[in-house]
Amino acid sequence: MAGVDWTSGLRHGEMSSDIQKGLLYLREALSVHRLVTLTGPPGAGKTRLAVAGAREASPEFPAGVWIAGLGPLPATFAQAVATALDVTERPAEPLAEALCGPLREGRCMLVLDHCDASPPEAAALAGHLLASCPELVILATSEHPLGLAGEQVVPAHQDGAPVPLATAILTTGEDTHGLGVTGPACLRDVLAWAYERLAGDEQRFLRTISLFCQGFDVAMTAALAAVPVDEAADRLDRLATRELLVRRDGEWRLPRPVREFAIARLRDSGELPEVTARRREWATSTAAGLRGQVEDGKSWRARFDRIADDLRAAVRAASAAGEQSHRLARALGELLYARQFLVEARAAFERAAALAPDDRTAAVDLRTAADVAMTEHRGEPAFALLLEAARRSRLGGDPAGQAIALAYAVCVGNRFPATFTDLVPHERLCELMAEAEGAAPAGDSLAEAYLAAARAWNATGLKTTPDPVLTEVALEAARATGEAVLVSAALDAVSSADGSAGRFADAYRACDERLRLFDRLPRHDPRIGVEIVDTLHVVPLVALAAGRLPGAIRAAERSWQDELRGEYMRASKLVIPLTLTGRFDEALEYARIMWDAWVRVGRPTARWMAPAVHAAGLVHGLRARRAEYDDWLARAREMSDPGVHSGLYESFAAFAVPREALWRGAGAEAVSAAVNPSALPAWDQAPHQFYDAYAWAIAAEAAVVAGLPDAPAWLAAAAPAGRENAWAAACLARAHGRLHRDTAALREAVERWERIGARHERACTLLLLPGGRTEAEAELGVLRCALPPASL
Repeated sequence: MAGVDWTSGLRHGEMSSDIQKGLLYLREALSVHRLVTLTGPPGAGKTRLAVAGAREASPEFPAGVWIAGLGPLPATFAQAVATALDVTERPAEPLAEALCGPLREGRCMLVLDHCDASPPEAAALAGHLLASCPELVILATSEHPLGLAGEQVVPAHQDGAPVPLATAILTTGEDTHGLGVTGPACLRDVLAWAYERLAGDEQRFLRTISLFCQGFDVAMTAALAAVPVDEAADRLDRLATRELLVRRDGEWRLPRPVREFAIARLRDSGELPEVTARRREWATSTAAGLRGQVEDGKSWRARFDRIADDLRAAVRAASAAGEQSHRLARALGELLYARQFLVEARAAFERAAALAPDDRTAAVDLRTAADVAMTEHRGEPAFALLLEAARRSRLGGDPAGQAIALAYAVCVGNRFPATFTDLVPHERLCELMAEAEGAAPAGDSLAEAYLAAARAWNATGLKTTPDPVLTEVALEAARATGEAVLVSAALDAVSSADGSAGRFADAYRACDERLRLFDRLPRHDPRIGVEIVDTLHVVPLVALAAGRLPGAIRAAERSWQDELRGEYMRASKLVIPLTLTGRFDEALEYARIMWDAWVRVGRPTARWMAPAVHAAGLVHGLRARRAEYDDWLARAREMSDPGVHSGLYESFAAFAVPREALWRGAGAEAVSAAVNPSALPAWDQAPHQFYDAYAWAIAAEAAVVAGLPDAPAWLAAAAPAGRENAWAAACLARAHGRLHRDTAALREAVERWERIGARHERACTLLLLPGGRTEAEAELGVLRCALPPASL
């Protein structure tokens, strides 16, 4: 069981008969209902009963039991659950979806404690989790029911009798002797009675520490109360003796009724502004310290999780721009980003911009917010934030900042079209490019690096297709800055230009250098996020483009293991290389994961994923499962969005459709679906997509199988594809052997297939060799593929 404290005096021998009866009733409810809500007034013992009930019922939930204290800030309920589950947000995967990961692993329980801060938000979160996780049971505590269908309400006290007040109310026991209460009383009266019996300094101390949202330690209270640590410790002990606070897990806590009572007295006292200012000072210093620990690679996350609500509250309380408030808001944004609460981090940087003391500073915050948006894989908000950053830079008299923001917006619009729902027109990007050029000051190397990158990406007017000459200029300018993030981006431009020109071997080398930079990129820096995401996206694709299947699988596996990518994004990278190497069962399993995860997050725009979807169909086609083949191809065509011609899906389909037709012995059908290399511009004169080498090679083989008289011309035209792609080289060797009945060429093809691990293609080639049929049939049987027609 994760995150549960059993040190609350709730062992069986110490339970009252009422608690034992309550536990029995609660356990029965949890065995039948998926949502059980413990209700009752403050002090009714809801938390105690929920914790004890979770312990009692834990054997019935083998997949896990978690307890999440929701705290006083409704907007961070999901983050509180994420902390309990130890999960993080990922690009294109909202936090609410990430929460479902561990909750889908079997029968499990999640305790949502303290839903009272905002029952509607708590109900919305609970409803989402229950709908998304079929075997999840939720136990909630709240003054009132959450109001969801199927909810079973369990009063925290039986027969309408209130629990004894004082220590029972404050979760430290049931004896009310400490307050001198001998019978039922109004909770407000009990607290007022206890408060009036405190000394003046104790009252002031209680009012002060009421601003803390969750647990706190002695040092925190000393900072907030502006007293020495030993004096703060003494006052905490005295309040504990009076049972107005409790100690748990090494921290002090004010029970919610006490905290609300003390906050009201703090407001009445007129001390709120002064205490709020001290909290802001404490929060600013603490956030800076945690930020330093992140930079130094020291342990920081557990501490941040404990005080995150207090840092958030301090930022929210800042009502006017100022240097300290701004520093705090920015530090919180950096910590939230490092914690991978991406959406909240972006909001924190926008809040920092609102609190910035000047336009220049605000522009930096807005640019950082744009970096977070790109890490989220969301181009539209990033683009808008960059334009606003440029405007604020101009107002602040920072032409270099203005030029950088505009140039980066141009890069985003051209380089990452998959992150946009509606693509930015080239004409608009040209306008921004001209504005950036006009704003840039001479001699600023950083601005020049961004401008050089924007010129390269914008020159051709085609998305994802930079100018090859200008990319080399951009790489040189990036190297001159010494900024690893700019070098990584420039290497992507170089590899993209090489790939577009069909120089896949060169593109693979550029990606290899980019991958070597990968581990040097600090993951806590928002500027780096998009480079990490893009590297893990592009390197497997470029390895595929070069036919380096083992390298593509290694890169895809690295992507799968990386926590900064959404599940469907990570899974998609493995489907095609596993398909091409004949690891069909694994390919289909990752295709299932990819598809299900994409559907769960709302089917975001993902045109780049269509080839992987089609690859799953190809596996079914090679296994003669026609219905499944047609289904997956229909999904792929729908995803590819024919209204937006990127060429990526068309490139893969031009390979996969003829390949499946050849497997069925439909040579003429394969030819009709294939490209005709001899009718296209020469390889080095045509624009290319990642899968073109496969498409050209399989087209040449289809021409041979179909007996076209100009098949030799198809083979000759496709030959350059074999020089750029190892899979194509093997395919063309096989086609040559078939055309000329050249056994040596067929054996060369077998060897080439072996080098890249292409089991299915190797077996298909063995069928064409004398004495190879027995081994081929055995291999195809293992792959669960029926034997193809003799015309293969």
